[in-house]
Amino acid sequence: MKRACIVLPTYDEAENVRILIPQIFATTAGVPTHEIHVLVVDDGSPDGTGEVVRALMADHPRLHLVTGTKQGLGVAYRRGFDHALRRLDADLVLQMDADLQHPPSLLPIFVQLAASAYGVVIGSRFAPGGATPGFAWHRRLVSRVGNALVRRLGGLPPLHDCTSGYRCIRADALRRCDLSFLATRGYAFQTSLLGELLRNGARPIEVPMVFGERDYGESKLTLRDQLEFLGNVLRMRFRRVLAWFGRVAARVRAAARRRRPAPSPPLAACQPHAFPAVVSGAAVAGWEVEPV
Repeated sequence: MKRACIVLPTYDEAENVRILIPQIFATTAGVPTHEIHVLVVDDGSPDGTGEVVRALMADHPRLHLVTGTKQGLGVAYRRGFDHALRRLDADLVLQMDADLQHPPSLLPIFVQLAASAYGVVIGSRFAPGGATPGFAWHRRLVSRVGNALVRRLGGLPPLHDCTSGYRCIRADALRRCDLSFLATRGYAFQTSLLGELLRNGARPIEVPMVFGERDYGESKLTLRDQLEFLGNVLRMRFRRVLAWFGRVAARVRAAARRRRPAPSPPLAACQPHAFPAVVSGAAVAGWEVEPV
């Protein structure tokens, strides 16, 4: 059977993973097409998150743990993606926060859509039907402005939620991406990854979700994350401009070749006639979630 691996980066999420991991396996037990695995990538949490996961592994044989030092969300996800693709041979890789704000009930829908025709399925807070009931007005404003900047300057298509951290990605689409240059933190990593997926041809679809409130622990979003996000948007814009100049230069070179007169054919060494010349040459769909 094919495999889907849910990657959960954690830092001080002991109380949340104790609740979330059993919920994930209970919700996905009826998925007929894929064997569901959960990979926790813990950055040395001092609250004992790793120990909680190890205890849960006794009841859940498809639960896995990778540990490391805290270097940012992007580094944790790259470590998790590599393990999911190389060690677990996953056909689908899912991103999910471990803070209980992403509803596990959407996981079977994500798997169904990604298994059919979509390279990246996005849990969207801002698509029609989505909601952020726990957001203060200023956080909602920051998210809206951030998405507008990514679409306008980063060149992404008119998706409603470009910074969402709840996604399902086909493994073949993920393997086509160069993750080495992506930003390492929060929103910046999520937008970088989405841009790289779309640049390599992944077909997106959004699924509306209600973004829940955090009951345990604290938000990891900091001022540094927001500043890196702004820098990353400018970097995406710069890459887009470079790509545009590359396309223009290629068209100029092609036009110059067409205008250049054909060279005189070379003469045969032992024949009075010339050799013959031989020439050769060469939108975001509307989303609709089918019931599971």
